[in-house]
Amino acid sequence: MKLITQFSALLGAVLLSRTAMAQCLEYEPKVVNLTGTLVREIHPGPPNYESIPDGDKPETIWDLKLNSAICVLSSGELNAKENNETEVQLVLKQEQYNQNRNLLGQNVKVSGKLFHSHTGHHHKRLLLTTSEIKKTAPHAR
Repeated sequence: MKLITQFSALLGAVLLSRTAMAQCLEYEPKVVNLTGTLVREIHPGPPNYESIPDGDKPETIWDLKLNSAICVLSSGELNAKENNETEVQLVLKQEQYNQNRNLLGQNVKVSGKLFHSHTGHHHKRLLLTTSEIKKTAPHAR
């Protein structure tokens, strides 16, 4: 009976880990859909990416504060595995900024392709080359 209990526990753990892994997202070229609150943030940029008061140029980004934390599977040299991420920096074209300003502070669904940060201009670990932004109900999944 003890062996059956141990086997059941092990099987449950394996199935749970596979389920959790199946829920992880993939980097580009896979298209993903994410929901959260759209916010604008200012971060220090060049030359040192450390402090605006000390002379670094301010860089404004749009950030998606996710409704639920995500994980992303590793892919290639630059795209590292990430767990429990709650924010994604959006990469947008100028017209997307103009068209979606009214959505700042709102709950939105965004679609696009994830990639990992790799320059000083990337202020979050995860970035999304954004193809679409739509307003959603608060805390939609």
